[in-house]
Amino acid sequence: MPVSRSIGSRVSLAFPLEVEDGWPPVAVESLPFRIASEGYVAVESPRFVRDLSVGDVIDATLEAGGDRVQPWRHVARSGRTTVWLLRLQPSGTIDTVLAQLRGIGCNTVTLEQAGTYSIDVPESVPIKTVDAALARLDHDSVAVAFPSMRHQD
Repeated sequence: MPVSRSIGSRVSLAFPLEVEDGWPPVAVESLPFRIASEGYVAVESPRFVRDLSVGDVIDATLEAGGDRVQPWRHVARSGRTTVWLLRLQPSGTIDTVLAQLRGIGCNTVTLEQAGTYSIDVPESVPIKTVDAALARLDHDSVAVAFPSMRHQD
């Protein structure tokens, strides 16, 4: 089914991933985008696509008749940061930290069965506040990465 291309509509784009030694746990990540005149605007924080944040505008080449992204590039980068969490072993700290982050204005996406979490940090949320929340994680059980760092401090 071809992707609808009317301005303002939403589409799901599929990003092929390079799986190495079983990571990431999926070969494709589908993400929602809003179609704008300048390109596709990311509306959800990715769990596996690097250098992509909510609000980023991308130009993507789609395979014929589908939604699978071949190459893509930024048209414009937002000021939002993406943070990833990976549960390495059982941890009682993740849910509490995610709730705290939502309480300060961040958005979260969870893939519980894979133990992966993505945090969308709006420009208005100081990164120091996010760092303080992340410091509450059990770092022997949870890995933290910043695949799309846009905050200055």
